[in-house]
Amino acid sequence: MARGEPAAGLGPSAGRYALLHWPRGHWRVPRTSSHLMPEALAGAIREANAAGIHVALVDGDDIAFSHDGLVCRTATPEAAAALLRTVAEGGAWQGERDPRITVVCCTDGKQDPCCARYGFATWKALRQAADPATFRILQSTHLGGCRFAASLVVLPARARYSRLAPAEVADFLACLRDGVPYLPAYRGDPALGAAEQAAEHAVLTWAAREGLSGNVLLGDASGEAGGDGRVEYRASIAGRAVRVRLENRGFTVNTRCETIGGGTPAQVLRWVATAVHGE
Repeated sequence: MARGEPAAGLGPSAGRYALLHWPRGHWRVPRTSSHLMPEALAGAIREANAAGIHVALVDGDDIAFSHDGLVCRTATPEAAAALLRTVAEGGAWQGERDPRITVVCCTDGKQDPCCARYGFATWKALRQAADPATFRILQSTHLGGCRFAASLVVLPARARYSRLAPAEVADFLACLRDGVPYLPAYRGDPALGAAEQAAEHAVLTWAAREGLSGNVLLGDASGEAGGDGRVEYRASIAGRAVRVRLENRGFTVNTRCETIGGGTPAQVLRWVATAVHGE
C-alpha cells in the first residue's frame, strides 16, 4: 500500500472452488501433506486442481464438503475424495442447497505468517459481525495474493477482495447483502482481464461519487492493452457513457513476509486508472 500498488486489476479467480473441511491446526504446506490426510484424499485434491478447481481446506463450521452452492454436511475422507473426483470429472452429485453467501478468508500461517496475523483478525471480525443465516464465514488455506493483508474470495460470485481490515467488515457485509462490490477492497470482476478489471473498478468508483449504481458494460479498448503503455475504454453504467484511461506502471513488490528486509523484490506491471470522464 505504501508503494501505491493497486488492488484493482488483481482479481483473477479460479473457475470453480471446492471447500473441504480440515481443522486449521492440521494444515500443512502443501495442503496435500496436511496432518492425518490420507493419500487417497491428497490424490483427489491434485486431480481436482489439475481440472481447474481450487480446493481450499477450510475451518469455521463442520460442513465436510461444498462445491457450486451444494454442501455435504458429513463425509469420511474416502467419501470426500470420491466427491472431489466426481466434480473434477464434471459429474453431478447429490448435495444440500446452501443459499448463503460464503466468504472465505485466508489465515494460512503455514504458508506465510502474515496470512495468520492479518487474515485471522479479519476472519474473526467477520465471524462476530455476520448473520449466520445470510453468510457462511470460513478461514482457509492460502488463496494467493495476500501481500501482508487479508485476502478473501466471495462465493458463488468468485469475487476477490484484499486489504480488508476488521474495521471495514460491517460496510463490506452490507455491500455483499446488497449485491454490490465493496470498492475499497474489490479487485475486479473475475471474468475480466487485468486491464478490464482496473477499468471496471474505476468506473464503479466514479459512479459511486456521482450517486449512480449498476453493472459496468465495457466496450472495446483502444491502445496497447497487452503491454506497456496506455489504453482507453469506453463504458456505460446506469445509462451514462464513460471513458476511462489506464496506464501500465511498474511497481516493486514483496510477496511474503520473509522477503521484507532481504532478498530481491519482484518488479511487476499494474494497470492504473489515470482519468475517468462521464459523457
